[in-house]
Amino acid sequence: MSPRWIKQLWAGKRSFGETFFAGLFGPAFVLIPVGVAIVGLLAVAAPSLMMPAIVGMTVIYALHFTMTLPAVVKTGLAAKDLGGWRWFGIFLGGAATIALWVSAYKFAMMM
Repeated sequence: MSPRWIKQLWAGKRSFGETFFAGLFGPAFVLIPVGVAIVGLLAVAAPSLMMPAIVGMTVIYALHFTMTLPAVVKTGLAAKDLGGWRWFGIFLGGAATIALWVSAYKFAMMM
């Protein structure tokens, strides 16, 4: 993932599959394990920092989804050959973005 690739992704110049899978949900394969490792280390070293770390990681992921969702919608609307799958992908991307922001808010209220 180079900066050029990310610019193309956010501009909606990649395929719907690449934008949806690699762009929207792909970073979860890195961010979630890294987040679990960070929270695990904080549980041992500094438990009072666990909740701020969880909120911060959730906000970062929500920002990523917010930045990528317009490209998912753009490429999804253009991918007429995918039929109902494009609508499912657009809906799932929107629902996940909303869920991340709601989770970040709820986590922040728990601090």
